Amino acid sequence: MIGNRWEMEKIVSAKTLLDKIRKHHPNIEALPSLPGETSRTYHLPGTHIGRIGFISSMTDHFCGTCNRLRITADGNLKVCLFGEDEVSLRDLIRKGADDGELLEVIGKAVGNKKEAHGGMQVDELKYGNNRSMIRIGG
Repeated sequence: MIGNRWEMEKIVSAKTLLDKIRKHHPNIEALPSLPGETSRTYHLPGTHIGRIGFISSMTDHFCGTCNRLRITADGNLKVCLFGEDEVSLRDLIRKGADDGELLEVIGKAVGNKKEAHGGMQVDELKYGNNRSMIRIGG
């Protein structure tokens, strides 16, 4: 199967989950986020263990601040898990590319990173040709 096959009507937002948690734990609070973090983490004041985090890329995307790069199991660079674009670093290395050439290609890929979801609207994601996590080594 190609693509992730998202169905928006089946997605539960982080806000909905937090609202449910707040009914039982009204004092839950957000922990500070570091630049580029994909998870929003919360804890209960007065407790020293246990945190809960949400990666809410579909309902509260963080794409504009994401600083993640992924190298797939078959040697491709992905600058976005949702994006269909991949660059074969394996092929460049096999052709003898030096560090400077690799950095140039990586820099160009990062420079072309889309603002959100690989340049697609959320409802388009289920129809794309993006490889699923299991197919990229995730």
